[in-house]
This record gives sequence, structure tokens and C-alpha cells, in this order.
Amino acid sequence: MLNNRYHDILSHLITDYIATSGAVGSGQLSKKMALRLSPATIRNVMADLEEMGYLSQPHTSAGRIPTQKGLRYYVDTLVGERTLTDDEKRTIQEQYQMPEKDIRSLMLKTGKVLASFSKYAGLVLTPKLEKTLFKHIEFLPLSSGKLLGIFVSQTGVVENIILETKEEINYRELEKINNYCNASFVGLSLEEAIEKVNYELSLANQEYDKLLTKALLLSQELLTHIETSDLVVEGETQLLETPEFSTVGRVKELMKILEEKKQLLQMLDSCLMSPGVRIFIGSESHCDAAKNLSFITATYKQGRHIVGTLGVIGPTRMDYAKVIPVVDFTAKFVSDLLAN
Repeated sequence: MLNNRYHDILSHLITDYIATSGAVGSGQLSKKMALRLSPATIRNVMADLEEMGYLSQPHTSAGRIPTQKGLRYYVDTLVGERTLTDDEKRTIQEQYQMPEKDIRSLMLKTGKVLASFSKYAGLVLTPKLEKTLFKHIEFLPLSSGKLLGIFVSQTGVVENIILETKEEINYRELEKINNYCNASFVGLSLEEAIEKVNYELSLANQEYDKLLTKALLLSQELLTHIETSDLVVEGETQLLETPEFSTVGRVKELMKILEEKKQLLQMLDSCLMSPGVRIFIGSESHCDAAKNLSFITATYKQGRHIVGTLGVIGPTRMDYAKVIPVVDFTAKFVSDLLAN
């Protein structure tokens, strides 16, 4: 912990930096601080903070900006336990007044809410279907040689996949296949259903009749092609409007991480193991192109089980005091919606 003087100067400097995006000088701080310290005294403290790794000096004659270490100290010790006001909470809740038809629509709405209230980009990792429980499966005829496979989870996720069939299956056979599949997979997770199908197919040639084998093959194709999780990104253009992304190089970095998504998925996936709010500043996210970005994430639940992650991505200069409670409240509110 820094002593009070160092603590206060670092706090005021980072607050100014977040508001202006520019380096902060000792003269600016001297006018604003209640301690009435001279610019010379503040300059000495700033020099010490730079030596300690909390600040850096972008140009010889300029003021200082916080380093990743300085921002981490700020987040851990200087950002107070600010909560949203009742009006702010009500405004977020009002965005969900129109009920969504399925969980994917709810997650798209949540991404937009996070982007709107943070003024950065909203991220939502949809529920991981491997662990979600099966509710309903159905195969419907489309045209010659094609079926529509429909999977519905107990969390409300609906997956539709077009399947190719080598031979015609009539309505009566499809009805029997649908009845068999729904009876066989009730109460199982997607992961368990796939394991069961694979096991029973290994026995099919010996013990099962032709129609049952068809049911297993169709189930296998449908279940193994379901996307087990998805990443929703909303509000990317808001990031491009911040000063940090005024150069072509920075824009390319941002586009790379948003388009590839693999590292984002891995980072958000890792958050599932740690309930609550997490903050990644710069390289802490272990995303190669994210050294100039910060992430604030929180897990959301269905009942007692963590099923996904949501959050905000923005410049390392983001307004942490404002965004942290928005992410925290939204995650808890989405959990309440899923519970109901």
C-alpha cells in the first residue's frame, strides 16, 4: 500500500487521465487536490511513482500516465464499492420489459444493454450447452433427402440444423423416431446424450432394428453439430470512437481480436471457474492483441449453476468505477431472468 500522499496523487492523476485520455501534469493536480500541495512537491511524488512502476512519462516535457501496474492498483484499492442508484437499476431493467422468445435473443439484448450503458463494447458468452439439460428433440421433413433437426434445451436454447438423408423417411417413421429420442434423452445433458447415442450405435448392428438405427444416426448428427457456446459482441463501433483507436495500427489490433474470437472465448470461458466480477487490464487477459484493452466480466447463473459470462471490453483507460457496477448488476439481473 502507498502512503496517503502517494495514494491521493495517484488517485487524482488516474481520474484525470480517464476523463481526458491525456498525460496529466503536476500543475493540473495542484489546482484540484484538497491537500494544497505545490506543483514541485507533486512532481517529486510523480517521479517516485514512476520509479516504482505506477506511472510512465510518454514525452520528456509531458505529464504522466498510469501504467498497467498503476491501473491495477487503482482498480484494487481506489475504485470504491460504488453501486448503481435505484434509477440506474430501473433503467437497465426497463430494457428487458419485452420478454425474449429464447435465450439467444436474451443474450443479444444483454450485449446491447452492456454496450449502451458502458459506452464501450458488450460481450456475452452464451450458456455452454454441453452441460445444459435436454428438453425436446424433433425431426421434420423439408424436401426429398432433407430433414430439419430441432434441439431445445431446458435453458430455452433452440438449435435448428438441416440434415441430409440417403433414403426417404415417412411421417409415421419420423413420429416413432421423435418419440424414441425424447424418451431416451430426457434428463440428460447434451454431453451425456451424445455419449449415450455413440454407445448404443456400437450395439445397433447386433441388437437394434433398422428404424431404431436411423433414430440413433439422426440424433448423432444433430447433437454433434450443435454449437456448444457462442460469443455475442455488441457496440464495437463505440470503441473506434475513443482516442485510443485513432490510429490504423490500433484499429487493426481491435478488429483482429473481435473477428478471430478464439482468444476471447478462451478468456471468457476461464471466467466460468471464478464466480463474480473479474477485471483484466492489458496483458492480464493473455489475449495477444489486447495489450491496450481491458475487460470487466461477471458470471451469470441459471438456478445454482454458472452457465455463462458477460462483460465489457474497452480501452485500459475505461471508467472502471462506472462500468464495474453495471456489469455486476446486469449479470445478477440476467441470472434472475433465467431463474424465472
